[in-house]
Amino acid sequence: MLRQAGRDDEATLVALDLCVWYQTNLDNDAAAGGWLARATRAADGTTDPAVRGWLTLVGAYLSSDSAKQRAALEKVRRLAKQASDDGLHAMALSDLGLLLVADGEVQDGMALLDEAMATTLGGYDGRLEVVVWSSCNMLAACSLVDDLRRATQWCQVAEEFTDTYGCPFLQARCRAHYGSVLFAAGRWSLAELELQRALSMSEDVGRHALLEAGTTLAALRLREGRLSEAVELVEGLDMSLPAAALVAAEVRLAAGRPEDAAALLRARLVLLDADDPQGDLLAAALSEAYLAAGDLPGAAETLADRRADPTRPALPRGKAQLTRCAGLFAAASGEATTAVRRLADALASFEEHCLPFEAARTRLDLARTLADDDPEAAVAHAAEALRDLRRLGAAGEAATAAAMLRKLGVTPGPEPRDPGVLTRREQDVLALVADGLTNPQIAERLFLSRKTVAHHVSSILAKLALRSRAEAAAYATRVGASRSRR
Repeated sequence: MLRQAGRDDEATLVALDLCVWYQTNLDNDAAAGGWLARATRAADGTTDPAVRGWLTLVGAYLSSDSAKQRAALEKVRRLAKQASDDGLHAMALSDLGLLLVADGEVQDGMALLDEAMATTLGGYDGRLEVVVWSSCNMLAACSLVDDLRRATQWCQVAEEFTDTYGCPFLQARCRAHYGSVLFAAGRWSLAELELQRALSMSEDVGRHALLEAGTTLAALRLREGRLSEAVELVEGLDMSLPAAALVAAEVRLAAGRPEDAAALLRARLVLLDADDPQGDLLAAALSEAYLAAGDLPGAAETLADRRADPTRPALPRGKAQLTRCAGLFAAASGEATTAVRRLADALASFEEHCLPFEAARTRLDLARTLADDDPEAAVAHAAEALRDLRRLGAAGEAATAAAMLRKLGVTPGPEPRDPGVLTRREQDVLALVADGLTNPQIAERLFLSRKTVAHHVSSILAKLALRSRAEAAAYATRVGASRSRR
């Protein structure tokens, strides 16, 4: 109808909206491609740089070629500048930033994402879809590199924005990303809330949010020692996705099936490009499965393939996991000194990037490696791992740490029940106080009443002998900082 009326530019933009809708909300590649083709035909004669920019942007989004995507997004940036279209420019920055982060160029990518968020939230031009898109890309990038601090800070800014404009920026896929970040950072109660909300919101939309939330929830259940629930969740995942294959392999390994885990990981790893940073996590898990099966040559070959090129782009957790597995291989090969050095390097990296579960598990690896030559150091590592694993709620690994301490001649104490210790819910509230959220915001995030939140805040202040929310926030920041330096 618009084209018949000679309004080709408007027809192009409507067709692009439909293209994005079918792709992001309904996972309908065919319909998305069809609407992109219609948009391209409608824009044949346009001279408007903004229209050409939006067309190029959506074309880049549907492309699977990273090099072509980069070139297209740089073109969009030029067209946005020519058209003085801040929203288009923010979208290009956001997509390009996420692309760079996914390719292992983390610093440059995050800088572009920060600029996109500042442009989007600071110069709002009435297009809420730009806010949603940029926010979701930022959270996706933070999920890739486990950057809870950046995700929390931008979520706080975005929530202030929504108070004014009412934009539901945390949609299903965004919540799945944020839940993944919270999970990696050890804030499992908050992660579960976001993941469950993402699952609930995904019932009538595309599968991407459903798959990411389901994958992370399966990993959470595995960490909690709820293996049967993890198995059930894994059965519904798409194994073509690296993250899903990784969790499914970990479930098989936990069930005592290392050969099955290795077979799954091999099948998924060969589908990735050699320089894809996502391959590091898969390769680390594969080498661990080989070690569990007693296949040292398989582990050695896998590690050599991924560690051969030190200049290859890498994401922090994947690089640290490869280092940890190199330490496990050295220990299995009887090279204790090398094992300790590499495990210590991995531990330092996990702590630097605030990955508490991975750090605690690596402490257990160090305790095993040091048990014969330095039992005192082994006890120290095992005891700290036990404390951290209990705090996280990682039941299976906590039991392993307790058993290790007993083997080293130390009786582990009972789980702390001191009334001065915060409950899990109080820890969640304190974390959000530290993030700068108000009581009403905390109540909404945790599905609590404002009165209940106020009670929790009062209890926190009393238990920790603090005088104000500011002191509570400073305490939480100080404790978190000290943990990351250990």
